[in-house]
Amino acid sequence: MLVVANRENRSTVRQVRARVRVPARPAPGPAPLASLGLRPWLRQLAVILGLFVGLSSVSVASNAGAASRTMAQPAVASAGSDVVAQWLAAPAMRDARVALIASPLGGGPALLEHQSSLPLNPASAIKLLTSHAALSMLGPDYRWQTGAYLDGELRDGVLHGNLVLKGGGDPKLVIEDLQQFVAAMRAAGLQEVRGDLIIDDSVFEVGEASVEAFDGDPTQPYNVRPFGLLMNFKATRVVVHPGQGRAAQISLDPALDGVKIENRLKLRDGHCRRGQDVLSVSEPPAEQTGKGVGQASGVPRLIVSGSYSPACGEIGAFVSVLSHRAFIDALFRAAWREAGGRWDGRTRVVRGAARAEPWLRWESPRTLADVVRDINKFSNNVMSRQLLLQLGHEAGARPADVSSARAALHAWLASQSLNLPGLLVDNGSGLSRSARISAAGMAQVLEHAARSRHAELLRDSLPVLGMDGTMRYRMAGESLAGRAWIKTGSLADVRTIAGYLDAKSGTRYVVVLLYNGPQPAEARRLQDDFLRWVYRHG
Repeated sequence: MLVVANRENRSTVRQVRARVRVPARPAPGPAPLASLGLRPWLRQLAVILGLFVGLSSVSVASNAGAASRTMAQPAVASAGSDVVAQWLAAPAMRDARVALIASPLGGGPALLEHQSSLPLNPASAIKLLTSHAALSMLGPDYRWQTGAYLDGELRDGVLHGNLVLKGGGDPKLVIEDLQQFVAAMRAAGLQEVRGDLIIDDSVFEVGEASVEAFDGDPTQPYNVRPFGLLMNFKATRVVVHPGQGRAAQISLDPALDGVKIENRLKLRDGHCRRGQDVLSVSEPPAEQTGKGVGQASGVPRLIVSGSYSPACGEIGAFVSVLSHRAFIDALFRAAWREAGGRWDGRTRVVRGAARAEPWLRWESPRTLADVVRDINKFSNNVMSRQLLLQLGHEAGARPADVSSARAALHAWLASQSLNLPGLLVDNGSGLSRSARISAAGMAQVLEHAARSRHAELLRDSLPVLGMDGTMRYRMAGESLAGRAWIKTGSLADVRTIAGYLDAKSGTRYVVVLLYNGPQPAEARRLQDDFLRWVYRHG
């Protein structure tokens, strides 16, 4: 399992770490991730990108609570007040704020309801709103495009000038896509570039930072910030496996050309003891060299330290490394050279560099429907953030920023007569201390989605209780397993579930439970009790 590293703020050096323990053998059960057709490393990365933010040491309730306590507690008569009061009477619930609702899909009085109009932090459950709005505004068959432009003359296979790549905001342009794009360039006659690689990221305006300073650990993939030409989630897998003698070999998957790896691993003798090996991946302090690389030597360098037992075989850790520019430089250089291309130039970011029509255009093999499935099944943060910005772009913002994206979202809500008092959308992913929505508001979104043309698509994108995604191991083996489609949300002091549940009676319910408080383990028990009760009594 991924172990979140020390999150001390370091103002003078960029010393960042990600740790991984050799995982225990997985619990028995289905392996539905394989059905998504993703390579094994990509399936693992999809989970890491969103899921482990819930293990963060960041305290959200302390910030969210201050705002919520200033609001008058809504005087709403609670349906099922006796059972709710019993659940909330536990000492662990004393300092928590809880809002919930369970109502029959299609109308009718709520089966359970408590503080349903109180806006709370939903964490990643806000992705439901982002993905539903995107499906409605863009359509499930929407595809992203990335353009290649020639800034110079192509003669006898040689480009005498720069190769320009213009990002279209694709949230999932992974290494396999880049390899195919490179192959298409080669097939079109480009063998050598005698110039630079120019990145035109003008589709979005998100600032200079490549990672979010949410919890002080920029090596965590869930902290990656959006980028117009996002590649491979700006993440790679550091792989350690036995070498010859007492050495350990370290590689990157996918490969990053020109990135130097400094091996500081300490080898342990004896049998493999799962959970004992810990890898630490860090980048050395940056210096203001003026070279645009952001590292002291001008050459990107990763330091891999910790302990490792060769008896454990291969182990690895997914990490976000480098800036977006430096990561694209290393990833493209590796893919280009692997394909037999020649290029010794630099990589620069130049907004507006792409002009006229592209020489070649790459269209994503994935539709928006595919992207929404990844976002909701695995709670992928950067994909959801890219998607929100895409709404601003398609609404005409050039470039699109968070403000224009929010404006597009609120305009759509108004057009659908969706009035959500207290709604505060931050970045669309839930990686936020300020995002707010009420249980009643989330229920409105779910009801509206269930009446839409893409109702089944959205529901099927949600994790199935006891079967897959972030709900794979919840209530597995119980009679309720397979009968609920639930989006989860987790921060240090937030636990949320929202989705649909088929009760024992056959009635389908909208279910939402928002928990903001200091006892996340108790929140999970509360969620489970809530779902079981609705299943039995609905």
